Amino acid sequence: MKTTFKILCTGSLLSMLLFSACSKSDSEPSVDGTDGATLKNAKYVFVYTAATAGVSGTYIITADDVNQGSVSSTNNGVESDAYSFILQNNKVFAQAYTDQGPVTPFGLNAEGKVVKAGNVVTTFRTGVYGTVNDDAWIGGGDPRRNGVGELFRFDAKNLLLAGKSTTDMKAITQTGANAVWTGLFQVDNKIYMPYFKYTPPASATAPFTQGVYGSLDSTWVAVFSYPEMKYEKTISDDRTGYVGNWFSMQGLKQIENGDVYTWSTAPEINGVKSTKPSGIVRIKKGTEVFDKSYFFNMEEIAGVKIARGAYIANGKFLMALYAGVTTGDIQGGRVKMAIVDVNAKTVTYVSGIPEHNQPLFKLNTYYEEDGKTIDYVFKDDNGQNYVYVINAETATAKKGLYLEGATDITAISKLKY
Repeated sequence: MKTTFKILCTGSLLSMLLFSACSKSDSEPSVDGTDGATLKNAKYVFVYTAATAGVSGTYIITADDVNQGSVSSTNNGVESDAYSFILQNNKVFAQAYTDQGPVTPFGLNAEGKVVKAGNVVTTFRTGVYGTVNDDAWIGGGDPRRNGVGELFRFDAKNLLLAGKSTTDMKAITQTGANAVWTGLFQVDNKIYMPYFKYTPPASATAPFTQGVYGSLDSTWVAVFSYPEMKYEKTISDDRTGYVGNWFSMQGLKQIENGDVYTWSTAPEINGVKSTKPSGIVRIKKGTEVFDKSYFFNMEEIAGVKIARGAYIANGKFLMALYAGVTTGDIQGGRVKMAIVDVNAKTVTYVSGIPEHNQPLFKLNTYYEEDGKTIDYVFKDDNGQNYVYVINAETATAKKGLYLEGATDITAISKLKY
């Protein structure tokens, strides 16, 4: 990390500021243009893990185009020791998965280079996170062992913690088990947090796999107020399984008309199978109850289970559907990509994308905001990471940018400068 900073702050690049080793003059535009500068350019930004000589490192790198070419961490971007990456307010917030959970903001300077965009802020280890409006994001702690749900609100404009709350997760389930949240999503002026029920192992040092999961046959979504982040109620349904998976940050989305859709794998965990089908359920705008008139039974319509999902537009999702009987939770199983229309209840497999191993935690995608195009990056069977540019209207994809030397990609977005 120190080497990367030194390279970016020497020679002709000495004027690249916002690093702790560099200085910034009052006449230079800020990273995000909040001083009135007009941001006319943009670059794709990837969080990229690579291994050199057996040593693994994580980098934030850029590319001008995802349709073609190649990029690598060599002379491109900065190194980071973070694990989670939150994309908000034209910045990448890099957060370490440690007890102190320090957060470091990064952005693009006037030359389109990745630079540190503010001071490091201490938080705590987060298991879930999600953006709110265009100026904030919320991080949630890990309640699996102690049943204490901590939330913090991060002001993404002023780059500081703006609020905290604590919730008794056993009070949410009212069963003695902990509610363990699997994602955090804004719905109107509330925060929706899907969860599963979990009783930790008696030994504090035992692995989480030795804990006991509650029913796999229901969907639960906890509703929290915003900005107070206080628990209000639970929305539940018993037609499919629980939503998301630990650290997935996927499984729920409010679409343009205000309706909310959740999708469930109806998983098998520790040898225990859900008896319910994998499917999609709906919460109509403003109702805070599941709509009993709507059920998209994926196993009945497509004969498969849902693995992952990401929203595109106009009621269409890009979904990874299991390609065989072997399914996974956080990881495992083979998937095929499909365009799933929740309005028409149709499934159309995407041509041009090979079957591949299920991505870890979530799909790494970027929606181009044109009503149809979504960029999806994944590791193929040769261990290579490529971006596939997908047209949701035609359900076709083209192989694009090659991320050379990457062992994994954990985020893709686009930042302006």
